[in-house]
Amino acid sequence: MPMMGNEVSRLEGKKAIRSYARKLAEPEVIKDLNITPMMDMMTIILVFLLKSFSSTTSTITFDQNLQVPKSFTELKPKLAVTVTATKKVLLVEGDGIAPINNGRVDPAVKRDGENGYYITPLVEILEKHAKREKKVAELTGQKFEAQLMIVADKTTPYRLLTEIIYSCGQAGYANYRLLVFKAKGD
Repeated sequence: MPMMGNEVSRLEGKKAIRSYARKLAEPEVIKDLNITPMMDMMTIILVFLLKSFSSTTSTITFDQNLQVPKSFTELKPKLAVTVTATKKVLLVEGDGIAPINNGRVDPAVKRDGENGYYITPLVEILEKHAKREKKVAELTGQKFEAQLMIVADKTTPYRLLTEIIYSCGQAGYANYRLLVFKAKGD
């Protein structure tokens, strides 16, 4: 009987040695990093940044080429894409896109020439802005409002304003406001 007890312990010893040898032979598996919470966090940060980017105010610089008319309006300005018509240039968000001479946009940048209303570079840039704003609205779960703010010199001809408004409409911007200074008075 003692022999049998010796064999059993020898058998157990061999099993223990094999088990230990297997553990040494197999590399220790490190748990994989769970990136799902990290991706959720990054998505939330991205949406927050896109939302804050889309709601930044625009800066309008006034000089001798831009004298805004006065009004007794009580409405507060909304955040919107800014289209500015000075005496010399047409701007979108502060970037010059078309020259203005004597109250007219250069006919070379119009789709239909001198008598056309479609200002090609204005439509192209506003379509890019609309695409970006639609993407932000989609990511934030809001509705795309197509808000536009038109800033024009008080001497801007009506024809130029109608060309700008027509081109903005062609780019998908149906809601616009004209920026004016609040006049002091009764």
